[in-house]
Amino acid sequence: MKAEARVSQEQPDRLINISDRQYFACCILLFALIIGTIVVASSLFMTSAWTTYDTARFYAMADVIVKGATPYLDFQDPKPPLIFFTLALPTLLGQKYLGGLILVGLCNLASAILVTKMACELYGRFSGFIAGLLFTVNIAFAQGYFILTEPFTVTFILLATYLAGFTEKKHYLWAGISAGIAIGFKQYALLSVPLLAFLMWRNGDLRKVPSLLAGVLLPLIVIFAAIFLHYGVEAGVASLNWSFGVAATYLTEENMGTVTSYRTTDPLMLCANLAMAASVFTSLLVFALAGVVKDRRLDALEQYFLLSAVGFALTLAIRQYLHYWVLALPFFAFLCARQFRNGR
Repeated sequence: MKAEARVSQEQPDRLINISDRQYFACCILLFALIIGTIVVASSLFMTSAWTTYDTARFYAMADVIVKGATPYLDFQDPKPPLIFFTLALPTLLGQKYLGGLILVGLCNLASAILVTKMACELYGRFSGFIAGLLFTVNIAFAQGYFILTEPFTVTFILLATYLAGFTEKKHYLWAGISAGIAIGFKQYALLSVPLLAFLMWRNGDLRKVPSLLAGVLLPLIVIFAAIFLHYGVEAGVASLNWSFGVAATYLTEENMGTVTSYRTTDPLMLCANLAMAASVFTSLLVFALAGVVKDRRLDALEQYFLLSAVGFALTLAIRQYLHYWVLALPFFAFLCARQFRNGR
């Protein structure tokens, strides 16, 4: 019976008799095709009002940068600087939306590669394919192919995860740098810092947390120091305030000056919004969490995946935007793929 179970577990890999490297390459080519198709489809709607509210604000700030005006003074938006300066590049090239979509597509492909590689190393190549496919397809339902901060952010969170959990010597400094860059795109990436510290603790490396924190601070210091040096003290202070200082206002008020924060004040409406936001991914969530309930023997990385999935998903309690799911989806994909592990 044990031999039959083992053969059954390994059967998915035997269906395609190619090397692991060829299998991985085929997966990436498939994901690139899917991502390219969705990017092309998204480009047909990239000027629609329902797809561009946040994007329009990002490009308004990018225009400020390109025209030589002062970001955070001549225009305000409660996001860290990296998204604005990143989108300044396609703005300079005269391809605002198409260029932005291409950047989003490249980030999603990089994320799919990281998800696939990590799941392959943990659970075998079929599980790697499942994890990568779940991520690539499901983020489409989470507005992951819109020009928003999340596709950029999740790529660097996944890179930090790989550097902290999958490299032989555990490159915690570089993991911190990657997490710091993620924070430079979106504030919610701050959650990755205690999550990575938890993983370090489970790996017996808690004493190396200062390396992680130093890595987190390094890119943030460089980013904001550059604004202070180039645009002046007033702009530098404003950039810090709009990136992090407005957090309390964002959580408690409906508006931040000219910026609407869309805070839900009615508890019933909040519950309805949460239910609708979760309903899109009901099957994925149930499958992932059912696997954890069925087999509770989680190792350090799996505990990290579970905490990351739940932690990032809880940000929807603050705002019920579909794109808030993007940061949680790869970790739910890992938990789903875990159920197809074959011991390889």
